[in-house]
Amino acid sequence: MKILFFINSLKYKSGTERVACVLANLFVEKMNCDISIINRDTDFSSVAYPLNDKVKVYKVSGSYSNFFLDSGKLLNSIQPDFIISHNMGKLSLLLTFLSRGHAKLISLEHVAFSVRPKLVRLFSNILYKRIDQVVVLTEQDKKSYSSFHKNIIKINNISPYDLDEDHIYDTNSKDIIAVGRLTYQKNYESLLESWEIISNKSPEWNLKIYGTGENLDDLTKIITERKLKNVKLMGAASNIDEIYKKAAFFVMSSRFEGLPMVLIEAQTFGLPIVSYDCPHGPSEVIDHEENGLLVENQNSEALAKAIQRLIDQPEVRLEYSKSAKKSAQRFTTTSILNEWKNLVGCL
Repeated sequence: MKILFFINSLKYKSGTERVACVLANLFVEKMNCDISIINRDTDFSSVAYPLNDKVKVYKVSGSYSNFFLDSGKLLNSIQPDFIISHNMGKLSLLLTFLSRGHAKLISLEHVAFSVRPKLVRLFSNILYKRIDQVVVLTEQDKKSYSSFHKNIIKINNISPYDLDEDHIYDTNSKDIIAVGRLTYQKNYESLLESWEIISNKSPEWNLKIYGTGENLDDLTKIITERKLKNVKLMGAASNIDEIYKKAAFFVMSSRFEGLPMVLIEAQTFGLPIVSYDCPHGPSEVIDHEENGLLVENQNSEALAKAIQRLIDQPEVRLEYSKSAKKSAQRFTTTSILNEWKNLVGCL
């Protein structure tokens, strides 16, 4: 079976790229598929995450029109059975024309429909009817897309890490971590507002933010001007699994999400999570007061109180950690890969 992925980029360490690489590897290794990936700016040597050598990566740069024409030529050459579009917005709409008569088209939506630009939402209502299957990550998106498309299925993201039942949660750790690109969506400015409240009360605790992005200078300026203590912008991490293992808990301050890979990864390592209850993904990973805490969206004082609560209650952190590992079983390879097998087998 030949499957062709379309994605904007593979060079960034972010959730969409992670999902694409995980799926590509599994489709090759577990389903014996022939996988190709077309993207706009990355060749194989520059892919951010590990990728099986059998996966073929094509970089197609230039304007939308050039991308459309050059991708069409590749499509004719590859002759895939399925095309899977990863969160490409306007380009997903263009693919509805490219794929006709060539392959079954699946759109995997990583970002909540409600935060899409109005123009994309408008044309989605019309052009998504050409898509054979829409795969969403949350129940809310399933409802949104079902209003104009009949073939909607929810499939969870797969954790890139295996559950380690032998890993022991470190109740003595005083490192709080956040992981994700330094962008508007992740809203680390709000997290720093919360940390300004916490750092004076708990000076022995640290906040470490892992990721790169366009807001680096702005965040550095906030830390400097407010003289925030014990907070570090750590940059990208190649050993993020080791960082999860050593952390006390995870915090997310996003304005919006799909189904956040970083939360799934954190749960795999038994980390309690504190997160804004933003649309739509965190509430589908976190069970409030069982494996973490959900906080009123964009309320930095409430976020600070939730973080302080876990700082002050190591016994609660330990219970949340145990529950997190149980919850992480929803995102294991076996069950989710079977859902993908069933999907491509039915189309």
